[in-house]
Order: sequence, then C-alpha cells, then structure tokens
Amino acid sequence: MKKQIFVLLILFFAMNCSGSADPSPNLSPEASSDTVEGLPEWFLNSPEKDGFQYMAAEATSRQMQLAIDKARTDAVTSLSSMINSEWSGYVKRIQEETGIGVDSNLLDQFSKTTENTISNQLQNLKMVKKDIQVENSSGTRIYRAYVLVEFNELAAQEKMLAEVKANQELFDAIKATELLDEMNSKVEDYRNRMNAK
Repeated sequence: MKKQIFVLLILFFAMNCSGSADPSPNLSPEASSDTVEGLPEWFLNSPEKDGFQYMAAEATSRQMQLAIDKARTDAVTSLSSMINSEWSGYVKRIQEETGIGVDSNLLDQFSKTTENTISNQLQNLKMVKKDIQVENSSGTRIYRAYVLVEFNELAAQEKMLAEVKANQELFDAIKATELLDEMNSKVEDYRNRMNAK
C-alpha cells in the first residue's frame, strides 16, 4: 500500500513538472512602441475620395497570410455593415418621397434591387493597402497586418440605377423623387471621372 501511494506521488509530481517550459505565444500582444510609431497614416486617418468608402482594420497571427486575411475580413465586415445601413436609408427615403406603403410590391421590388446590388458589389471590395509588422511574443514571431479596403459606391449606384430603369413600373414610381435625380447626377460624375482616366 505504501509502495502504491509512493508511486502515485511520483507520478503526480512528474505530471506537474512535465509542463512545457515555453509558454504559448500571445496572439494578441499589446502593440510595442515601435509598432505604434510605425502605424500607417491611412490606418489612423482613412482616405477621403468622392464616391468611395474606406475601412481600415488590423489583426495578428503567427502566419502572415492569416493575419492579412483576418484583418481584411474585419474591414469588409465593418464596411459592409456601414454600407447596408446607408442603402437601407434609400428604401426609407423612397417610401417617404413616393408615399408608397410599407407592404407595397414596388417598395419590396426596390428593396430587393438594393439588396442584390449591394450584395454583388460587396464582392468587389478591394484591398488597396496593407502593411505587415513583425513582433515577438514569448519568443515567437507574430505578424500584425494592417489593411485598407475600398468600396466604389458610385459603381454600385450605377448598377442599381440600371436595374431600376430596367423595371419600368419601379422606375415610374420613383422617377419623380429627388433620389433618382441625385443618383443620376452621381452616376454621371462617376462616368466622367472614369472617362478622364
């Protein structure tokens, strides 16, 4: 019996001492002073360009590509949420300016046109800038990726305008609103800018 207790104590002691000497790396380390000093300017102050929206994000990982992918996903998710919110305002504005009821088939068509346009255009978000910084966490390399994604809002409006015009009933219902004139103006500006390049 004493021998069994002695063996159990030795096993217990051995198991407690067998822990890894290397602690796991912290995959979300606090940014070092070098990292803070090396922050890209566009990360702190997103660019402003007519007809475009931008979102910056950062992420860390032991794998560089994974850090980039995580940062891009964060930026796209944030920008998508912002865009969906703004474009939902178009639906409300059409309802207010035309007097169309909430349960109207036309409002439903416009809402679906808007959702499809946004969905298709969000697939075309571009990562326009990235910056990778290497840090050390518990002796392990950690990559900190900063990314900037861009959404071409005017190209999306051009596509939505084309879809609205293709649906004559919907087009007739909203052609008297200020929104249609505003979208036409923005699309024309976009086309002029694209032709000037």
